[in-house]
Amino acid sequence: MTRILPLLLALSLALPAHAQDIPAARVVLPWSDFKSLYEKGLAPKDIPEAAPQDYTLSKVLLVGKAGEEAAVFQASLRVDVLKAKGWVSVPVLPGQVALRKATLGGRDAPLYFDGGWYYLVTDKKGPLDLQVEFAVSAFESAGEHGFSFPLPRAAAMEVELSVPGKDLLDFEVAGAQQVQTSERGGDRVMKALLPAKGNLAVTWRKAADQPDAAEPEKAVQARLYAEHHALIGVAEGVLTGSSAIHYSILHAGVDTLRFSLPLDVTLLDVKGKGVGEWKLSEVGGRKQVDVQLNFEATGTYTLQVDYERALPENGGQVLVPDLQVSDVERVKGWVGVDARSNLEIQAGASQEARVVDVRELPPAILGQTDWPVLLGFTYRKAGWAIPLEIKQHAEVDMLVTIIDQLAATTVLTPDGRRMTQVTWAMRNNRAQYLRIDLPEGAVPWSAFVGGRAVKPAKADDGKVMIPLARSQTAGGDLARFAVELVYVEDGAAPDDRGAGSFSAQLPKADVPATAVAWTIYVPGGAKIPKKSVEGSLRQVSAYTAIDLGGVSLPEATAQVQRQAQMQFDSEATAAGVQPVRVTLPLDGYPLYFEKLLVLDEDLQVGFDFKGVGR
Repeated sequence: MTRILPLLLALSLALPAHAQDIPAARVVLPWSDFKSLYEKGLAPKDIPEAAPQDYTLSKVLLVGKAGEEAAVFQASLRVDVLKAKGWVSVPVLPGQVALRKATLGGRDAPLYFDGGWYYLVTDKKGPLDLQVEFAVSAFESAGEHGFSFPLPRAAAMEVELSVPGKDLLDFEVAGAQQVQTSERGGDRVMKALLPAKGNLAVTWRKAADQPDAAEPEKAVQARLYAEHHALIGVAEGVLTGSSAIHYSILHAGVDTLRFSLPLDVTLLDVKGKGVGEWKLSEVGGRKQVDVQLNFEATGTYTLQVDYERALPENGGQVLVPDLQVSDVERVKGWVGVDARSNLEIQAGASQEARVVDVRELPPAILGQTDWPVLLGFTYRKAGWAIPLEIKQHAEVDMLVTIIDQLAATTVLTPDGRRMTQVTWAMRNNRAQYLRIDLPEGAVPWSAFVGGRAVKPAKADDGKVMIPLARSQTAGGDLARFAVELVYVEDGAAPDDRGAGSFSAQLPKADVPATAVAWTIYVPGGAKIPKKSVEGSLRQVSAYTAIDLGGVSLPEATAQVQRQAQMQFDSEATAAGVQPVRVTLPLDGYPLYFEKLLVLDEDLQVGFDFKGVGR
């Protein structure tokens, strides 16, 4: 009965509204009909699970033939529709291609365009084989051909491309796992398997190694003209050269370019469009370089050459590496010389070249260096030679470590003891230690560098050596880091009337400091006669605002003291040192003292006080 009630309720809901209004209505059914209705009303035992995707693109096969301006493809796409009911839209081709036709089961396929893609729309379930014909434009640059367009992501992607001609070709297919080439019917054929990356990019060029064949005699010979731009950099122990050879190629194309260098010059690199390989040989007492292109260059073409020559240890006269352009009707050259160290450079007596103002040099030479171009030359004939007189001078030692500021805080206790925290905001490029003279009787409690606890060492002369970190580069400059030291000192206790004197000095460092800010806390109620204040620092009511990274001195002090985040990594860091940071018990009221530009001098302050309760 409990199963019959839902069925009767379903039947009552299915009846027209006016049928439900019949009073005391009854329905009489044969048992077989009732049983059939009942079984149909039962819920299925195994409810089918919906597919995780509405469709899959299991395979894409592309078969194409390349032409001069475009490649035409026949594509086969296997689409499996998994959605049980309803319509699905499947992206099949990008809008960059020109669609010629699309068929599904021998009929025109229902495609529509939206959002840059062609979509197949269908309500059929199961596997569908879509056949598509389309064309994609190809490019050509410096003997390289190719095309690129996106594809829908498929589980398997295979491409075959035929290129007319029997010349050996080098194919590149971006991301391909396997690329095979062969010859078929006078075409070069490439086959490749692609991962499901959704993009097809194919390029091909004439292979450098071609089968031997008798080349027909050319009726017209190529004529070459060249303009040579060279930048020579004079650095420590080496001359570096960077040459741009700009060719004008008339009447016919060429696939080989040639130049020469002195035997003692090292050739580093040869670059240019379509450069396949370059070979070195010794011809006429010079190093001849033959550059093979993988196409015939015509019109304008540029070859970039990098090379270097060693300098004598003690300077003297040296020749500029004279790159000579070969097999040209006429050559015009410009040479710029810049100094990349503290070497003094003067021009010697040149041959087949004349000195010009550096402002006359081509902008392409001046624009490729940040160093000052000191000398300029030009020539119109091959066989030029430019000697340079190079003098090496002793270097002047420059500052490699600086204290941007010293921020010190001293607390004077009622019984006369002193506790001081000193923070040096430093930039260090090379120094291993910060060497300081501690005040006599001072006992160090803790030392931190860049937020990491370190163990200072003691030198033979009694100085304390704190190991330093090396500054990290920030925006082309060295970043500051904090060196922090806390120490305590004994002092004379106030007399019975609460009067006494304060006299202290800060540690003297072996590095100059731009600014010093010393805050001294005296016990509450203490009175300090103004005339009793003396020392090498002047008392101020507020610190002078200085240019220290765009912040004032007190603000910079707080910033430096928060620099516990920088990583400190040095062999001088003692293993097992625990990072115990000592905090000053600030009490009383502060007195402010400052000094700008501190060199090798004492930093001391003294004053009398009275009214200190014990």
